[in-house]
Amino acid sequence: MQKYRKLSAAEIAELESRNCFSDNWEEIQVDKSFLPKQLRNCTLCGKIYIGANVRISNIGSHIANYILEDDVRIENVDRIETIGRSRFGNGTEAAVINEHGGREVPLFDMLTAQTAYVIALYRHRRQTIEKMNALIGTYCLSREAELGRVGTGATITDSGIIRNVNIGSGTSVCGASILSNGTIVATPEQPVFVGAGVKMYDFIVRGKSTIDDDTILKRCFVGQGVTLANFSASDSLFFANAHCENGEACSIFAGPYTVSHHKSSLLIAGMFSFFNAGSGSNQSNHLFKTGAVHQGIHQRGCKFGSDAYMMLPIRNGAFSVVIGRHKNHPDTENFPFSYLMEDSGVSYLVPGINLGSYGTVRDIDKWPRRDKRGEGAKADLINFEEANPFVCERVMRAIGILEDLSHKEGVEVYSYERMKIKASMLRRGLKLYRQAFDKFIGRMLADGGTKGFNGTGHWIDAAGMFLPAREMTRLLDDIDAGTLASLEQIDKRFRTIRTHYTDFAYDWAYKTLSAALGHEATDDEVAQAITRGNEAAAHLKQMTDDDYKKDCDLSMAIGYGIDAQSREEIEEDYRTVRNL
Repeated sequence: MQKYRKLSAAEIAELESRNCFSDNWEEIQVDKSFLPKQLRNCTLCGKIYIGANVRISNIGSHIANYILEDDVRIENVDRIETIGRSRFGNGTEAAVINEHGGREVPLFDMLTAQTAYVIALYRHRRQTIEKMNALIGTYCLSREAELGRVGTGATITDSGIIRNVNIGSGTSVCGASILSNGTIVATPEQPVFVGAGVKMYDFIVRGKSTIDDDTILKRCFVGQGVTLANFSASDSLFFANAHCENGEACSIFAGPYTVSHHKSSLLIAGMFSFFNAGSGSNQSNHLFKTGAVHQGIHQRGCKFGSDAYMMLPIRNGAFSVVIGRHKNHPDTENFPFSYLMEDSGVSYLVPGINLGSYGTVRDIDKWPRRDKRGEGAKADLINFEEANPFVCERVMRAIGILEDLSHKEGVEVYSYERMKIKASMLRRGLKLYRQAFDKFIGRMLADGGTKGFNGTGHWIDAAGMFLPAREMTRLLDDIDAGTLASLEQIDKRFRTIRTHYTDFAYDWAYKTLSAALGHEATDDEVAQAITRGNEAAAHLKQMTDDDYKKDCDLSMAIGYGIDAQSREEIEEDYRTVRNL
């Protein structure tokens, strides 16, 4: 605090002439360049440190116990105060995934999607969770202070109550109603915007995020690049590039790119990532027996159609589409790229159909381009690779299941895990999955990799990051053993694994090919697998291209060229608007 000095008697007199007051001017310290004209119509209480070029005006009640760094501007605000010693939201627990509890994640300003994944989902490893919570507890204690902080260049205007909140540099708070017990982690390169009518209680917000339009958050974490508008949420985590508007969330783990734009949409008691909720999407986690204890797992790339409904518990496989109302707890993990459709209360599975959909191609292509986190450190680790061991492993399971079912002769509709599969759809799905397997194996082999990495066995998708289960187990064992003894070391291990993703994936693909051949694959056999993969990829691309053409067919020009006098004008309007 060497840059600060006490006010002179002349400065105090001038401040009071400008309708500025303090219960103890001795507790107010200012930058050496301070001029009284920077303040008017405000009351300062407790300890206040005012940096260079800070502007304060029209404070309805007071500012108490805060450090205001250089170039801060505060105008038309009711009050800004720190009461007692505060951890500014660090250590608050959010009951994610299961509303009833048991998967609580402590919020803190270094939280990442991968750390939260472990804490929420590895409850069977009690010692690991205890050690991680102890590390987090120590870190949160280090954030405790009796003075709040408003960072360099932050702006707070036209807002209500800000209590026990640390506000990072470059933050803009404009029209917020109340912010209580939280931290906004921001820099000029990674700013945060908090807008009109926003109410946040017990929260952490990371950079490049926007929270606006009467959003209400309670016990929530908001990660980098997240947008929330006219949205309410409690006990929820929103990680990189999630975008939710107009709906509601309760006890969700919103992994990267979780999207819900529509009114009357409820996301509850579940884990999501790369997810899109149609209008009126809904889930039930309460079966009126033992309480709200059920949960849903929605793997990467799932979509809910309009008015889709699922009675939890359920598990949706990667890149699946849910249409209709499903009450019999389907589990489609082993059928990625599928449609789950309801007819007269029965859940019908259309396996693999999304492999031929242009919508899947568009989704996979758009996610990297829509990364709003900007330059600099990215907290959450994300894999965008379409061909990966996690999905390919499940494609292999689908092939095995469908092959076993197909051996039953004379069956028109198969039953599997509380779902129905029509014989024609089974045959088509089997063909699509075999092509997907060839494509994925070929692409992973073509990407190459450094020898010496063991990618064999089961793979997981840890909230956006693909990694071998054995590497996750090794990481957790090292936490137990004390080898990884800090949050920074745990994060560094995750980043090291992510750096070698291609090496692990190549080894998995090579060993999988070798197992299928019954011997270690030769260079020629690897080359043949790559060729098969290219051929399968070309065939699937032709299907998705054809699907795209259907959506662009001139028969879709209904409603275009509204005042056109000829078919040619209608078609020209259609092509211009659609950029065809």
